[in-house]
Amino acid sequence: MLQWRNHPSIFLWGVRINESPDDDVFYRSTNEIAHRLDPTRPTGGVRNFAHSHLLEDVYTYNDFSHHGINRGCAPRKTITKAKDKGYLISEYNGHMFPTKTCDWEGKRLEHALRHACVMSDAVLAPGISGSFGWCMFDYNTHRDFGSGDRICYHGVMDMFRNHKLAAAVYASQQEKSPVLEVSSSMDIGEHPAGVLGTVAVFTNADRVDVYRNDLPAGSFVPSRDYGGLSHPLVLITDTVSGLLQREEGMDRRTAVMVQDVLLGVAQFGSALSLSVLLKAGYLMACKGFTREKGVQLYNRYVASWGGQVVHWRFDAVKDDKVIASTVCCPGDQLLLDVQTDTYQLVDGPSWDMASVRIRAVNEFGAVRTWCSRSLNFYAEGAVELIGPASIPLTGGMAGCYLRTRGIAGEGRLTIGMDGAKPMTLTFQVTKTEEETL
Repeated sequence: MLQWRNHPSIFLWGVRINESPDDDVFYRSTNEIAHRLDPTRPTGGVRNFAHSHLLEDVYTYNDFSHHGINRGCAPRKTITKAKDKGYLISEYNGHMFPTKTCDWEGKRLEHALRHACVMSDAVLAPGISGSFGWCMFDYNTHRDFGSGDRICYHGVMDMFRNHKLAAAVYASQQEKSPVLEVSSSMDIGEHPAGVLGTVAVFTNADRVDVYRNDLPAGSFVPSRDYGGLSHPLVLITDTVSGLLQREEGMDRRTAVMVQDVLLGVAQFGSALSLSVLLKAGYLMACKGFTREKGVQLYNRYVASWGGQVVHWRFDAVKDDKVIASTVCCPGDQLLLDVQTDTYQLVDGPSWDMASVRIRAVNEFGAVRTWCSRSLNFYAEGAVELIGPASIPLTGGMAGCYLRTRGIAGEGRLTIGMDGAKPMTLTFQVTKTEEETL
């Protein structure tokens, strides 16, 4: 505490062993010590059970009550009766829904939606001062946890700090830089029965305009279901009716009914629900629709099998200006997208290190999620590799770490992968004998 009490990011001291039972004698002592060493900050103590003895200034509680279809967090009054002290959700999600970068699209979306739900509900709930998601990135663990590989997949990033979809929930809440992250690749083969279902877009824009092969498919605004967020996500469930109106000349009511029938056929075949059957009957009896017409519309706007490759473009619009754009389309190219946290390293009494994040992408910048080829690393000069010289991609992503080796000068890292153009990063290493923090 004495060492870090001037750190501006510290706003509260934890004085309990994580998720430990009450021990009033011990925790009265730790609380008193914290207040004596730093009277400027409140104290808290992480617990995972309700109605714990509150000796600290803030009731900090690990709330893992959300399971996907219920409210994001428990009401404060059900966890503590203390009304005169603060309340903070110190952890949420995590082990309730571990998610890998290589999980299928639907699971990655649910992971993101769970984070969005808890964040939103915690803001809207009375008496909750804030919430912390567990956790930022995947991490090594003991043999009894993880997926048999001693890795906890609880993070919104992987172990190399590559973003999972859930990271976009947090990135989209700021105003500094534009964010546009689409939850789907828009490939029907990634979904049961080829039905895309709900597509979520995480953005800090005012609206998202969607185009199918440059034809306007709709304009969508943030969802009211996540009103606690500064920038609620955009939920897209209708990418067909707008096209039917513009290209087929249908009125909106008819277009929505036709869309429901077409998507019902895609999902359930001939085993249609009563509501869909009634809509189909109405269209045939009152609008002159035929089976042949339905097949034609299905092939044009839903299946697109054997026809023109479908390009989906999403434009993030703020103040009536496009601030970001992304294209979802089956790509032909395999490219390496490489980022590092620094190109300037300082070798002193200890070595300095750089982290490198790598993604396999297509020509539209989309991650090639199912690319699992091996990456080969070659370091030379003033840097050396930490870890293996060859690793596979997981979820189309991977990374590596470099460190200095006691000399000044230029260091290079070359990254190769079968089928992609190799990339070389150049680092500048300076030498100092001074202690650096």
